[in-house]
Amino acid sequence: MKKYNQSLIKDQNKKQVYQLIEDMPGISRAQIAELMKVSKTTVSALADELMQEGFIIDEGAAASNRQGRKPNSLIVNSRGNYVIVLNWHKDNLEIAVVDSAMNVSLCKTYTMKNKGDALTELTSYYEEFKEAQCVYGNIMGVCLIVPGMVDEKNDRLISVVLPNENQENYRISRIRSLLHGNPLAILNDTACFAYAETAFGQLESENYIYINVNDGVGAALIHDGQLLGGASGITTQFGHFSVDRHGLACSCGNRGCLENQIGELALPRLFEEFGIKIPKKEKLLFKDLAALVEEGHEEAIKLMEVMAEDFSYALCNAISLFHPETVIIGGIGRKLGEAFLDVLKRNMGEMGFRQFTEDVKIEYTRHGEGSVLRGAAKYYINKYYRFHDMDQGQLFCG
Repeated sequence: MKKYNQSLIKDQNKKQVYQLIEDMPGISRAQIAELMKVSKTTVSALADELMQEGFIIDEGAAASNRQGRKPNSLIVNSRGNYVIVLNWHKDNLEIAVVDSAMNVSLCKTYTMKNKGDALTELTSYYEEFKEAQCVYGNIMGVCLIVPGMVDEKNDRLISVVLPNENQENYRISRIRSLLHGNPLAILNDTACFAYAETAFGQLESENYIYINVNDGVGAALIHDGQLLGGASGITTQFGHFSVDRHGLACSCGNRGCLENQIGELALPRLFEEFGIKIPKKEKLLFKDLAALVEEGHEEAIKLMEVMAEDFSYALCNAISLFHPETVIIGGIGRKLGEAFLDVLKRNMGEMGFRQFTEDVKIEYTRHGEGSVLRGAAKYYINKYYRFHDMDQGQLFCG
């Protein structure tokens, strides 16, 4: 038992050394020792192991204001280690290589339209990608990002966005059996976006709500810099908050769900309801609505105002529950533009619990859609990856 505890402590310290090097490229052993409150000898021993195993690189003497011998700088070995990230959408699949320095070094997109068994097709694309692109280095793990909840207890994915096929096909155990050969983490998309804000953003706040507005609507809660409930998506279902208890029935069983009022998939119905001519195109997008608003189209302006009002109503209730300092809006909902954000902010000043809503800063994310790939890889390495005893058949949910 004592030997096990010592091994566990060593592995935790090793992980901490690695994460400091990952977060602060060029850091020295002395700086790591100071931050970890341990001896430089301990840090040197752990760093030496990480170098021997190919996880970090010593770049040699770094510039320093200190007198005497210049300290050596350490960086992660991004050429030798990486995570494969699959970002699963209804109509397409992105597969990316995210190196250990959190750079997306390669990303390919595959169509998922009109596929019989979406998961079988996803697996086929994954195997094709892995065989062609992953012939070098160390695969630290695989992340599958899903637009839905990862319900490990009941062995299922819950999504109203993915193709509405036999739900038995979305069993977590089936996914694990198909995507075999490496440790696998199945993660909620909104949680990965939110984690990217914390890991790569320049936020002053450690308490915020991240709202992901896409085909549907999701939310993740960050408190004291930590992702509440992990990355399963089970903690909250903001998109299924009812903004109209007599509204349209939703496939979740509720009525008047927020995502059926402001999600991009709702636009064709909303355009028809507001008497707006629907463009002849494959899919109606947020940017189409924003363009009409910019042109001064009256019905489009009315629709955007109603969408902003519904969003405000739901958001005020979330703020009353969690009292965040900031609300960050991400996803393709940003394409609604500043006009939508201005109406949203105006509404927020007229409803909700004033002492809370007046303190909240509302803004669009500054990160692109690709941040979800980096967020997933970073979350997996920080939360699940170990330098010893990683089983190739391991499964991590959220």
